[in-house]
Amino acid sequence: MEREELLRRAQDADVVSGERLTQLDLRGADLAALRLDHCDLEQLDLTGADLTDCQFTHCRLKTCTLDGARLAGTVFYGCEFDSVSLAACHIENANWHECRLRNLVFDRVQIRFAAFSHSQVENLSFREARLEQLVMANLACGTMDFGGAQLERAVLLECDLRQTNFTGARFEIVVLTKSNLAGQRFHGQSFSFTQFSEANLTDCDFTQAHLRQGNFTSARLRGARFTGAQAPQAIFLQADLEGADFTGADLTQAIWQGAQAPRAAFLRARLYQGNFLAANLSGADLRGADLTYADLSHANLEDANLNGAGLFRAKLHRVHDRGAQFTDRARALGDDPEQAAAENWRPQPRSRPVE
Repeated sequence: MEREELLRRAQDADVVSGERLTQLDLRGADLAALRLDHCDLEQLDLTGADLTDCQFTHCRLKTCTLDGARLAGTVFYGCEFDSVSLAACHIENANWHECRLRNLVFDRVQIRFAAFSHSQVENLSFREARLEQLVMANLACGTMDFGGAQLERAVLLECDLRQTNFTGARFEIVVLTKSNLAGQRFHGQSFSFTQFSEANLTDCDFTQAHLRQGNFTSARLRGARFTGAQAPQAIFLQADLEGADFTGADLTQAIWQGAQAPRAAFLRARLYQGNFLAANLSGADLRGADLTYADLSHANLEDANLNGAGLFRAKLHRVHDRGAQFTDRARALGDDPEQAAAENWRPQPRSRPVE
């Protein structure tokens, strides 16, 4: 099929099915609303083309060029991509579903909502891209590159991101729930309102990172490093923090309720007004930490080292502290009789009515 015929079919919003459209020069072409089904699009040049509302179903796109193209409302279903460049594209409300995506370049793209779902991806590059409302869910992931990218209101749900490069990336309102990021390095990077709940962050490095209200609920953080991190109001509810290192970190008003943090390091950490209710801090190193007004009720502090820790008005209600070391316990609050009475309260059995 020649270029002119394809443009006519696009103008009439026809379906092009089973055609071999290889090596066509469609630079700058207006292909809006074109529908392609089971077509071979190898070496197609779509540089700067308008693909608004196009539908590609079970098509093969290999060594194609879509640099600077417009993808608005564009749908790719069951397609195979290999060595395709989409650099500097404008992408809005585009969808890749059940596709195989290999060697795709999205460098410097601007995305305003795009979804990649139930697809196989290998070697995708989003370097220096602005990714607003990007959704990636249920992907079989290989390598991806988000170097220098800005992710805003993005969702990377249940993705294996261990081979992903995030160097220099910025995160603002990003959901990484149930994703695997084990071993990733985020040294000095910025996260605002990021959801890490139930993610695997084993041995991750957040040294000197800025984590504004990060949510790590039920995350796996064994061996993670937060040395010098700024993470005020972070949530570590029920998180696994065994052996994690928070030396020198600012964790003001963080929530640690029910966290498992045996042998974790909090040397000189700012834990002001922290909530450690029922947390496991056995064997933890809290030397020099600021625990002013912290609530450690029912916490396990067995064999913990709190020498030099500031405990002014810290609540130590019913803590387990066998073997713990203190130098400032006198300024802390001990068991609270009123709280104990409330915890021990049980409803009285009702008396049977007299017959």
